[in-house]
Amino acid sequence: MVPQSYYRCWVEVDLDALRHNVTAIRRRISSANPSPRAAEGRRPQLIAVVKADAYGHGLAQVASTLMQCGVDAFAVANLAEALVLRHVGGSGWPVLLFGSALPFEVAKIVEQNITPTISTLDEAQLFEIEAALQSKTVPVQVEIDTGMGRVGFWYKEAAEQITKLAALPHLRIEALYTHFASADENLAETKRGLEAFLGVAKQLNLGLPLHAANSAALLNLPEAILDAVRPGLLLYGISPTKRPTSELRPVLTFKARVALVKDVAAGRTISYGQTFVATQPMRIATIAAGYGDGFIRNLSNAAQVLINGQRCPVVGRVTMDQIMVDVTGLPSIKCGDEVVFIGRQREAEITASEMASWAGTIAWEVLCGITKTARVPRVYRGASAA
Repeated sequence: MVPQSYYRCWVEVDLDALRHNVTAIRRRISSANPSPRAAEGRRPQLIAVVKADAYGHGLAQVASTLMQCGVDAFAVANLAEALVLRHVGGSGWPVLLFGSALPFEVAKIVEQNITPTISTLDEAQLFEIEAALQSKTVPVQVEIDTGMGRVGFWYKEAAEQITKLAALPHLRIEALYTHFASADENLAETKRGLEAFLGVAKQLNLGLPLHAANSAALLNLPEAILDAVRPGLLLYGISPTKRPTSELRPVLTFKARVALVKDVAAGRTISYGQTFVATQPMRIATIAAGYGDGFIRNLSNAAQVLINGQRCPVVGRVTMDQIMVDVTGLPSIKCGDEVVFIGRQREAEITASEMASWAGTIAWEVLCGITKTARVPRVYRGASAA
């Protein structure tokens, strides 16, 4: 195993910050005056969204820490992620599969007691047949499409179809949920979606648990806090909206090292396409990371990095393995110095959201795009690190 001191590019994951964020989210849920069911002594459950390798943080380590924190359930995108959770935590943890199951996955989902999301009666029938073959009653959750258009029963037709689903003898509807299409951008549309969802639940009148609030709705729409909440980005200390979240701590830091420092004369060009021309004598540092590591190519001539606590602009195009930055104002810089792409260095900080704004994308893509192979090892810090 290569010592961390030899890493050229790596990610540090602060598991104590993750623990802190779980506590902060629980505090927010408790103070948000949620659904009338909470008045009956039933606090909203916390379903931790850990899809996409826990948003690039590392699924196994993050899930292990969240289990220690006592989250109520997990949500993932696909069967492969669900099986990682089964390996980490055994059969005792509820795991909700957001994505539609492929036909050849149904048997394994039933066998492993993973809770599927049902979006069509045809899909329900596949699980009904397999559940009968395995002599099981399978808990399922049903998504109501209120405008996302991805999966789920369209809300205007949902009640009739869900009534038919509820009659299947080997399936048990565990909960109903919806996913807001624009909770981070359009509050009026999100309220409309919530009303449509609650309307379906009222029409069905099955007394089922309901959940709707993702990270953005947790911040923007407290009335969407029903019987459970599904934080994703908030768990990792990042706000999906412009609303301040000072109570949260970023969990991930993305780092690399200076590989080379050189002086260039005025008129010299930097990187592919020669899109940057030095207008004066400059000092340029080549950094040992590029788009092959997750430093997005759209950051060419647009981003900044931290070196010795100072912001240094990226110059020229981002290449697969290296980027170049202007360090003219850092006379003491040397090969091997630590560079921060996302995170804090001394008094300066660059957030994932800031990097996303430079790249013209969203923080989710920035985090999920950090390479997960040996090129960018994950280093875990905190009480749960192993």
